[in-house]
Amino acid sequence: NWWVHVASANASQAPPDNAKFRQAVMALLDMEEIMEASTDGNYTLNVGLQYPHQASYTDAGKEFYNQKNPAKARALLAESGYRGEPVFLLTNKDYPSMYNASLVMSQQMQSIGIKAELKVVDWPTAVQLAAAPSPSPGWNFFFTGYGTQPALGALATMNFFMGSSPNYKPRPGQEDPVLKVEWENMNQKVDPKERQAAFAKMQHRILEQALVFPFGSLTKVQGVRSNVVGYKPFRIPRFSNVSFQ
Repeated sequence: NWWVHVASANASQAPPDNAKFRQAVMALLDMEEIMEASTDGNYTLNVGLQYPHQASYTDAGKEFYNQKNPAKARALLAESGYRGEPVFLLTNKDYPSMYNASLVMSQQMQSIGIKAELKVVDWPTAVQLAAAPSPSPGWNFFFTGYGTQPALGALATMNFFMGSSPNYKPRPGQEDPVLKVEWENMNQKVDPKERQAAFAKMQHRILEQALVFPFGSLTKVQGVRSNVVGYKPFRIPRFSNVSFQ
């Protein structure tokens, strides 16, 4: 696996500061269509914020993933009070998969009346804009990928949602209480099963509140000759304890 392909909602700015609006987008999205355009088929669908083969993987919140339900999305959009204002998708062409994902997502959003517009900049500028403190103006969804962090485990990935991060942008003083409690549990519980349960609750809450939209996982192929001993696949090749037979 190379990364979990995601878009992050800027919950410090209207209209995605409204949970109903974010949930409308979550209900709408067709993840196969997004991932196919992003990767030419080199992907796996993945509800999780970990890679599917990992011990820490959970499908908690799967009921919110890949719903492809325009009728539900329109109903939630009406409840949100959306009035047709522009919604800016912050993306870049340095990573074509991110740009293609934003292009398809904008088209899907437009299909239910959301005025989605791409804001295309280079990757360093996108990161700088997304990382600005809340309230973070000028963008509503940020396209990125979780790469090394999922490979290192659930704690590293959930660190995206604590502190100042473009992956979790509430207004100051409006942080989600469930995330805070379960983050503390992930760090403080002694029993590994309790830490895993806390991670599952965090992921469920993130998807329920549509704070991040995981599209799927980009995959990769690593070829190994038959005389290589001890090599284990990883996101970036690792050669410790590897030898020739």
